[in-house]
Amino acid sequence: MLTLSGAPALSDFRTARLLTALRSRVPAVESLTTRFTHFVQTGRALTADEQRVLEALLTYGPALANVAIQPSDQLIVAIPRPGTISPWSSKATDIAQVCGLKPIERIERGIAYFVRSSSP
Repeated sequence: MLTLSGAPALSDFRTARLLTALRSRVPAVESLTTRFTHFVQTGRALTADEQRVLEALLTYGPALANVAIQPSDQLIVAIPRPGTISPWSSKATDIAQVCGLKPIERIERGIAYFVRSSSP
């Protein structure tokens, strides 16, 4: 399974609201960064050309800010429940296959939250 990082998952406004809510519960939280994360199930390894097409399809939304994610940041990944296929997944998989990416069996999207705090 391929795992590809994407654009910021939340707007600056929504990130700030979530950060405020987190800090009200855990004052040690310093920052919050979000990214869409794409999980791609394939029937075989993709060729270099297929990989480029897939990366182009999964490049959308605002550009990434120059926010460095540190190895010490706490990672929390939110994905659809196991056994379910989200509407986003159905449409993304269909689009990939129409674009000639026949080996792709499924694309699913989750949100990776990177939380930095001054204490564990």
